Amino acid sequence: MARETVEYIIPTDLDGIPDGTTYKRMSGTEQTKLTNIAANATVDQNEANLQTVLGWTTTPEDGATADQTGIEVQTAITGLADADRVLIGSEPETGEKKVYGIHINASGNIEANQDTVAES
Repeated sequence: MARETVEYIIPTDLDGIPDGTTYKRMSGTEQTKLTNIAANATVDQNEANLQTVLGWTTTPEDGATADQTGIEVQTAITGLADADRVLIGSEPETGEKKVYGIHINASGNIEANQDTVAES
């Protein structure tokens, strides 16, 4: 039986290992970029997905009516527990525009409504 001698050169670091067809090298920096991506996240997240992940709801709260006055709405919001209250404040600096509404459009992207004139 013939024997064959094969010489293996072991690289001193991963830079010496080429990418394969299936497995690719990834630097520590590239891996760090991925740490904040949620499990099962996709590029096309829609409103329903975001509501589930973030715990948001589009259904009216108990007792909410279409004809509530500003003070009734304020009282209802301030009466919520801290964990349930979500308020968005807009404090633009000079040259910035005030945001007065945020919503998720039909494509599932977040959009902000803003003043047309920047603060002076």
